[in-house]
Amino acid sequence: MLHHLSKYRFTLNKVANLDSIKVFIKDLKDVASIVPSKLDETEVQLSLQIHALDKSWKISSKSLAKEYKFETFKQAFVFMNTVSHMADQMNHYPKWINVYNKLNVEITTQDVSGISIKDVLLAHLMESAYKDVKEQNIESVGEIGKVSSSILLQNWNTNYTQYQEILKKNVHKL
Repeated sequence: MLHHLSKYRFTLNKVANLDSIKVFIKDLKDVASIVPSKLDETEVQLSLQIHALDKSWKISSKSLAKEYKFETFKQAFVFMNTVSHMADQMNHYPKWINVYNKLNVEITTQDVSGISIKDVLLAHLMESAYKDVKEQNIESVGEIGKVSSSILLQNWNTNYTQYQEILKKNVHKL
């Protein structure tokens, strides 16, 4: 189940006081029930910073995009297979184009015609899956990366321990 804190940005079948970028998630299947709001540029930047997403993510007004490069096509395929399982649980899917060992990814939330916290979460999960595939040098095409959804979500939720510190540094931008 989801546990939220702060402002007025999300609803979960009822009105709740929630912050657009601070959402705690216990299960990927719960993500489908989030009714997100469009994040402004500052909120996107803050979300990426909180979750330590590297600067290789390109931000536009409507999407997050990145190119992943793998050693082999098989590694790219294992990554896509791993991410597809997580995305399916979330009911939130990336647009991607794969050519040999390169994968171009674009993430957006159609419902808000822009970037939402769902996109940041999917980017976070993709980064973890990428590291897992690269570190383990996985090449079995039928295999899914060893990343555990519960561990990834624990990391996602833990990142908010630094939320207040980052927010204080960036409060003038909000």
